Amino acid sequence: MNKYLILSGGMLLFVLLTQCKKDEITTPENNVSLLISRINLLRQSGCNCGTEYMAPVPSLSSNNQLQNAATMHAKDMAEQNYFDHLSPNGVTPAERAIEAGYKGDFRAENLARGYLEVDQVINAWKISVSHCKAMMDAKSKEIGAGMTQNYWVVTFGSSL
Repeated sequence: MNKYLILSGGMLLFVLLTQCKKDEITTPENNVSLLISRINLLRQSGCNCGTEYMAPVPSLSSNNQLQNAATMHAKDMAEQNYFDHLSPNGVTPAERAIEAGYKGDFRAENLARGYLEVDQVINAWKISVSHCKAMMDAKSKEIGAGMTQNYWVVTFGSSL
């Protein structure tokens, strides 16, 4: 009878654990893809950046080198506990893109920290005129995004 109780208890624990399992686990890769999708959605619909209306512009294509630059900067900020476009050793966003092998022209970099959801990041950038205009810049053709912990980086470029 004790074996039955132990087995029964184990089955109950198994059932409880499987019922508590989340349906979808959010990973940084999913957040990065969603972030790029949301920026492209904004570009397709147009928006107001402050008092200036920004007309719809073409979607951005993902670029692996810009992706690597953005990811490495997010990781660096998280590891070294800083929040800035300029790294502690003086590396600029444009230099990061070049170091990652990007051959196009660097256009802009957006940073965010402390947000847990992609839509929170997008909304914060929409409120900031300079970040909003960076997302809506028609000269930008390519994008890379990175996220580590609660550090978010988007790097914009235009191919040659």
